[in-house]
Amino acid sequence: MIADRIRMHPRATRNASSAALIIIGVLAMYGWVLSPHVSYLHAMQRLGSVVDRVTEEKDRIGGGLDAKVRQWRTLQQHATEIDEGLFTADGSKAFVRGLLPLVEETGCAVIMADFAGSDKTEQRDEPNTPVAIAASYLNLEASGQPDQIVALLERLESHRPKVWIDSCRFEFSKGYSGRMDCVLVLTTYVVSNRK
Repeated sequence: MIADRIRMHPRATRNASSAALIIIGVLAMYGWVLSPHVSYLHAMQRLGSVVDRVTEEKDRIGGGLDAKVRQWRTLQQHATEIDEGLFTADGSKAFVRGLLPLVEETGCAVIMADFAGSDKTEQRDEPNTPVAIAASYLNLEASGQPDQIVALLERLESHRPKVWIDSCRFEFSKGYSGRMDCVLVLTTYVVSNRK
């Protein structure tokens, strides 16, 4: 039926109709098969530059973050070292109470101990600092054999929290009996108002 009707039309009309059907078929195939792929490729092309920019930004931020983490760890290490050298108020009192027994444990004899300097503090309050650090001074004179004096100095040096030996003077006892006197000025740093 349809084929009979098409045969009745002139050849040019039939060729035009066939060409139109072929063109419509090609356009439909293009719309169904090729167009989504072409659109996808265009989108990927646009997205590629965005992904590159995002990757560069991520790398830049990551590098900055790595530097900040390294800086934070360094600051944390410094804070730990500083904290290691600071007494609390109670710890400072305990150190003063235990200083004479510490000296005697090394075999030295205490000649003079002046803890009056422990009340003399230097407050270094800065406006934005939540804690105050006070320096406490102790004068100590001990007598003992050289190896005992060295043991005393080593004990003070290895003490935690840190005890600072501001000055150290040696004098030989009169008539040199193998003993020597050691005059020390010690400083401890006490943290107050710690939150």
